[in-house]
Amino acid sequence: MARRKLQENEREEKGKKVKHSVELEPFSDTEGEEITESRLGIIQKIELIDFMCHSHLLVELGSRLNFINGENGSGKSAILTAITIALGGADAYKPNEYGSIIHVERAILRDSKSTSYKLKNGVSGNIVSSKKSELTAIVDHLAIQIENPVNILSQDASREFLASTKPEQLYKWFLKGTQLEQLSEDLETVRETVGIVEKHISRWQENLPDLKAKKNEWEQKYQMLTQARELILNMQTKEEKLAWSFVSDAEKSKKKCSSMVKAEKEKLEGLRSKINNENKKIETIRSIISEKQKSLKDVMCRNEPIIAKKSELLQTESGIKAELRALKSNEIEINNDAKEYRNRSEALSKKIEIEKKRILEGQEAEKERIENLKLKLKEEIEEINNRLKSGKIKQQSLDAEITKFQRSLATLSDSSDQIKIKIAERRREIERLKLQSKDSLSAFGRGVSQVLAEIPKIPWKGSTPVGPLGKFVRLKELKWNVVIETVLDKSLNMFMVDNHQDRNTLDNLMRKCDCQSGILICKPDLFDYSVGEPDPSFNTVLRTIEVRDEVIKRQLINLNRIEQILLVEVRSKADDIMQSNQGRFPRNVVACFTVDGFQVGSRTGGFSTLAANLVRPSGRLAADLSLIMERHKSVIAELTKELENKAREGSNIRAQVSEYNQESKNIDLERRNGIRRIDTINEELGKIDLEMIERAPANIMALEAELREVGSSLEIVRRQFADLLNVKAKLNQQLTQVKASISELNNDMSQTDSMLSNIQEEIDSEIKISDNLLKNIEYLKKKVSAKEEDIEKMESNETMLDKEIETLTKQACLVCTERPELESDVSSAQLQADIEALSKTIREIESTQKQSVEEITKKAQRHISEYNTAKKQLKQMIHYVNILKEAYQIRLKRWMIFRDSMTVRIKSQFTLHLYRRGYAGNLEFDHEARMLIPRVHTDNDLALMVANESTEDGDAGVEENSISGNKKGSKSSNNVQAFFNHRKDTKTLSGGEKSFTTISFLLSLWEAMSCPIRALDEFDVFMDAANRAISMRMIVKSARCSPDTQFIIISPQDMTIKPAADIKILMLNSPDRS
Repeated sequence: MARRKLQENEREEKGKKVKHSVELEPFSDTEGEEITESRLGIIQKIELIDFMCHSHLLVELGSRLNFINGENGSGKSAILTAITIALGGADAYKPNEYGSIIHVERAILRDSKSTSYKLKNGVSGNIVSSKKSELTAIVDHLAIQIENPVNILSQDASREFLASTKPEQLYKWFLKGTQLEQLSEDLETVRETVGIVEKHISRWQENLPDLKAKKNEWEQKYQMLTQARELILNMQTKEEKLAWSFVSDAEKSKKKCSSMVKAEKEKLEGLRSKINNENKKIETIRSIISEKQKSLKDVMCRNEPIIAKKSELLQTESGIKAELRALKSNEIEINNDAKEYRNRSEALSKKIEIEKKRILEGQEAEKERIENLKLKLKEEIEEINNRLKSGKIKQQSLDAEITKFQRSLATLSDSSDQIKIKIAERRREIERLKLQSKDSLSAFGRGVSQVLAEIPKIPWKGSTPVGPLGKFVRLKELKWNVVIETVLDKSLNMFMVDNHQDRNTLDNLMRKCDCQSGILICKPDLFDYSVGEPDPSFNTVLRTIEVRDEVIKRQLINLNRIEQILLVEVRSKADDIMQSNQGRFPRNVVACFTVDGFQVGSRTGGFSTLAANLVRPSGRLAADLSLIMERHKSVIAELTKELENKAREGSNIRAQVSEYNQESKNIDLERRNGIRRIDTINEELGKIDLEMIERAPANIMALEAELREVGSSLEIVRRQFADLLNVKAKLNQQLTQVKASISELNNDMSQTDSMLSNIQEEIDSEIKISDNLLKNIEYLKKKVSAKEEDIEKMESNETMLDKEIETLTKQACLVCTERPELESDVSSAQLQADIEALSKTIREIESTQKQSVEEITKKAQRHISEYNTAKKQLKQMIHYVNILKEAYQIRLKRWMIFRDSMTVRIKSQFTLHLYRRGYAGNLEFDHEARMLIPRVHTDNDLALMVANESTEDGDAGVEENSISGNKKGSKSSNNVQAFFNHRKDTKTLSGGEKSFTTISFLLSLWEAMSCPIRALDEFDVFMDAANRAISMRMIVKSARCSPDTQFIIISPQDMTIKPAADIKILMLNSPDRS
């Protein structure tokens, strides 16, 4: 493995640079002043490890001139090879990374074609980079031209350079050394590019006339159809406007639709607001009705004892009146009897007088007639008395019946009032259920709908509240509605949450919405309740209902134990079931209800049946409220029928009472007529008696006896009448007291009835208002539904219009991407008519052509575009070529100027170096033929030339001509030119002269170069001692005149130059080749 390490100093020069001037002076041994200043881009040392013939070689170089000596085969040339291979600069390169010294290490593997680089910080030894590009950047930065063969001449390159005698080869070394060859190649590339582009331009110029001819041909056709084209453009414009007019029409329709939707939504909000207001009014009215009904019930409750007391007093009054009527009848009878006795007494008195008269007259036949008449009249009186007695008995019976009927009428009136109240309650229930059918949540109480509407708007800590629980419960059998609703009751209205924070939040919301529902806090625990259920043959509340949520089902079980409450239709069967477990409840049974609302069974044993306090059916559990309403209606029908029956019964009783009253009146009339007839008969008998008395004394005695008897009877009647008056007075007093009490009760009942009537009127008024509000709400809801349908249709139409606008816009964009300005007074129909007219005109024009207007227009535009594009591109390429040519000429001119300047500089330096040896000569450049011919004169002709020149123009003219190499000079320039024409070329020189000349040429090239490192191997191989000594001094002089350059000179011969501060001589020993 071969490795090499090269250390390179990159110290930055901060001080002032020392300016060195090179003066043309005769050759001397001084060789310039020593320079010890350290500079940038100087190789400090070269270390070779396993490289070429060296296993390890360390060469420390001076900053200025370095001579490396050694025998042949000592490996001196390997040093230059190492420099060439290892590296290739101004300021330090990345001093922050590399420091003041850069270590360049390249490893070359024997068995591999690949190599590796390591660029290290010379101070720390850290690897900074391993890229070849980084080394290239360092070399470029330090301006080290390692690849320039003139810059570092290895042994082979040096021999080739020293052996070069051909002008072409020397010119090539000149171009390479000055880098003119690379610039020349770049300029040649530019020239070739110009040629290629000019060929393209030539071809385009040949094709341009054909394109122009086609353009002219189609332009002519196009001009012939200008009118059609204008029409087409006009039609296209109108088509574009038409396309966008459809969009505009659709947008107008959409805008109109949107405004209508907005207006309808505002109306809808107004209707909903009205519905809400009406609902609030209904809620207020319901509250008022509820309060009024409560007041009505309270008043009715207060009225019930009054009615009962009045009924008792009416019975007492009826009894007293019956007794008074009986006393009245007795009074009439007594009066009649007294009157009859008075009349009989008077009659008897008259008869006695008459009888006395008749007796006196002694008419016997008349006596018989009178007796017969008296007998007949007495029979008539007896018959009348019998009829009066039977009428009295019948009248008493009628009075009893009338009293009974009056009591029945009072009872019927009370029953009718209760039935009317029940009918009113049922009707109110129907109205409530009608409202509930529109708002199913109203059955669960006030504010439930508002609570449910607000729940989704509130962020909850846990799960969203669920409720009311009854919303999730449905009955399987409607007949158990009232019983199950009584069992569950308040649980149906409850809401359910899973944490206390949500409970407080929900409670605040319920208070805000005036909702009285309870709140249940529970976790979703789906426990197994089947172990607590009774025998499957029993029907329980849980088995009769259907709960849609399992969590809610279990909460109802926890709250009400619905899995252990039995439902039995027949009460007797319920008793048997509740006593079936040895007189106790069956297993897992806590209660039993019958369908008619009785709770059966007692924990203490024995039979127990209690009427449950059933709640009013609210329809909370009914899936179909219409069934409940139908049941209420059927009950109302039954109650109405019962009320009608009560009314008919009352009418029949009143008719019977009227009939009895009429019959009683008839009996009274018959009694009065009978009493009058008896009085008449008694008068007649008195008359007869008088006649008998008058006729016979015995008769008179009988009449007088009868008269006395009548008087005693009259006295008895008077005493009876006095007793009757006392009894009647007491009864009247009692009747007055009863009437006063009844009057007071009537007043109370009147006030109560007035209150009931007012309350009922108020309830009826509120119900009427509620009915009107419900009708209004129903009407508003129908309007809302209609509005919603209209809005839905409008929104659907608006969506369709949006899609239509989108479709029309896409279609319009296909016609015209930019929306044209549309005239407001031009409609789509008018645009269509204009387009049709234009299309017709265009078709007429196209009929005269084989091709359509569009085809001609497209082809004309295509050919015009092709010609214009070709013309433009040709113009651009010509402009580009002209610019390229101009740049090429400028660069070529600058290149030639640079070449001429380098030529002058090299020629002057070459003449100067020859002059130092005592030679004369110059370099002849033939740039056209790319030849370089050195001319050298080695005789003493230089001294003669100088003598001739000094006699005429002095030394300055000779110096100027020798430096410039121009054919111009002083007045004796022709002689000088003739002298120079006889100079020798390098072919006629000896080996040493030739090597010296070549070294002078090399030093001249070096002076024209800017590389800071210059190396030369075995420069003196063909030189004699004299030329070698002079060449050595020239190299030292040149090195000291170039303060920014490091020289490395390798020679196998001994040095004639002594070491100095700026001269370092290195002696190499032969390497160990073992």
